[in-house]
Amino acid sequence: MEQKQIGIGIIGCGNISDIYLTNLTRNFKNVEVKACADMFLEKAEQQKERYGLAKACTVEELLADPELEIVVNLTIPAAHHSVNLQALKAGKHVYCEKPLALNLEDAEEAANVAKEKGLILCSAPDTFLGAGLQTCRKLLDEGAIGKALGFTANLVGPGHEMWHPAPEFYYKKGGGPMLDMGPYYITALVALLGPIKQLSCFAKTSRQERSIKGEMVEVEVPTHYAGIVEFESGLIGNVNMSFDVWESELPQLEIYGTEGVMHVPDPNMFGGPVKLYDGKKMERIVTAVEGVPINRLMKMHGCKAECLREVELAFPAEAVPRSNLRGFGVADMAQALLDKRSSRLNAELSKHVVEALTAFDISSRENRVYKMRTTCERPAPMSLGLELWQMD
Repeated sequence: MEQKQIGIGIIGCGNISDIYLTNLTRNFKNVEVKACADMFLEKAEQQKERYGLAKACTVEELLADPELEIVVNLTIPAAHHSVNLQALKAGKHVYCEKPLALNLEDAEEAANVAKEKGLILCSAPDTFLGAGLQTCRKLLDEGAIGKALGFTANLVGPGHEMWHPAPEFYYKKGGGPMLDMGPYYITALVALLGPIKQLSCFAKTSRQERSIKGEMVEVEVPTHYAGIVEFESGLIGNVNMSFDVWESELPQLEIYGTEGVMHVPDPNMFGGPVKLYDGKKMERIVTAVEGVPINRLMKMHGCKAECLREVELAFPAEAVPRSNLRGFGVADMAQALLDKRSSRLNAELSKHVVEALTAFDISSRENRVYKMRTTCERPAPMSLGLELWQMD
């Protein structure tokens, strides 16, 4: 039986478009990228030739194309909302790079337009659909660490000027570590643990200027966040996001339960190792130690190798470890249209994440605990055994 395909149009042909176009043109069978557009038409022409697309065009021409059902918005964050509205009003389903919007009001406006028109609207990241985080979801649902009680989430580094070819906008409105990297961590946490109830945060701009390619650039956003989050389930934890840290041994994401600890792989990736620490086994080992109490204390700190194990991923991982499958969420969205089901990435989830991301700034600026207005359901887990149906 021939695989049905959904027509895709890409708006925004900058740095991030390469990985999307690579995956959407080569690795997913249920989509066909038919066109790309950019405010600089020469960029669109380059990507058309590089990936063998049917046409490069203006945004207006792309939105008028009846063969395109989904628009993938890869513009810079400051343009996300306006492009989302344009595409929705043109009758297109929209998958937007993260974040969906720079504030809750814009996210709600776009979500309302999508609902009125019966369209799917959502935003990246889609990394939680990968084998790493889906394995964590399965283990949590099975009670592998007992009842989840807390977590720590940490993305700390020296800033994107160390590697990005054009990092200036990361220090302007819409940038910073929370809006740029926070979506991976907050989306992963919501997908694993459910919606957020409230949070508080301290944030600061550590340096007023950054040296980028030998020029000093003014920093308009906080670059160091220290937050505390409470989920609707009662679970609490801390979130640290920083572009001000040269090096750290903080874990990227750990979840603490009544019976153990889960070491979650990098939320910015689709795979990676999943490890479980068996607290009950540690308890048995330590209580069996005889002699003075200090012997038990020493054993408690020395039995990690006996209690920590790597877990086999719940479904086949990518062929190349830590490969970048961005576009997976677009393929799931396309399949949702074909199957007439809900997309795992959806407006309610993306809107909830936007509110949480911006709440860290509001809490810090207004010196208060921020109580969430939105909520959402945890995205449905991948149906294990079928989750890579669209891969060659």
